[in-house]
Amino acid sequence: MILPARYGATDWCAEDAADEPHPFTALELECAWSEWSGYSPVLADVMFMLARTGLRWGEARAVTVADVGGEGIIVDKSAGEGCAAHRLPGSLARIVPLVPRVRPLVRRLAVSRDADELLFTTSLGAPLRRAAVLRRLHWDETGHGRSLHDLRHTAASLWLAEGVEPSVVRDWLGTARPAA
Repeated sequence: MILPARYGATDWCAEDAADEPHPFTALELECAWSEWSGYSPVLADVMFMLARTGLRWGEARAVTVADVGGEGIIVDKSAGEGCAAHRLPGSLARIVPLVPRVRPLVRRLAVSRDADELLFTTSLGAPLRRAAVLRRLHWDETGHGRSLHDLRHTAASLWLAEGVEPSVVRDWLGTARPAA
């Protein structure tokens, strides 16, 4: 590895490496989903969906049942913890496809819910809280050294491995591009 000039050979440490993406492979994701399911089947489905859609945490917190179509999710709002949902800028709004593996998970999460209800909630229907979800899923062990944001990198990596063009992956991730 070639280090930037600001790092001397002895200055580099594991903390710096933690900033690098560490996505799950498809097999690792299935194994993690199985582990998470032992703690909370509903939250396991939520985390799997994050890893296969690339949604940001705030975006996932704002998705309603009405935002989900047969093969995609409309991502046009975000909700920080303790904040009301707000519309995303047009450059970040998008439709993210649902791979066949996650469609049954969506149906399971949406069952008996009205169109205006949140799709991603706790098993009791409460809005997701990042710290509570990570604690409930024993993320320190089941995340295998990954951050929650690495689920976004997982989606990108899996799409690229499946042959999706990089420009399409950027669009699905809602990566803001400079105005032309």
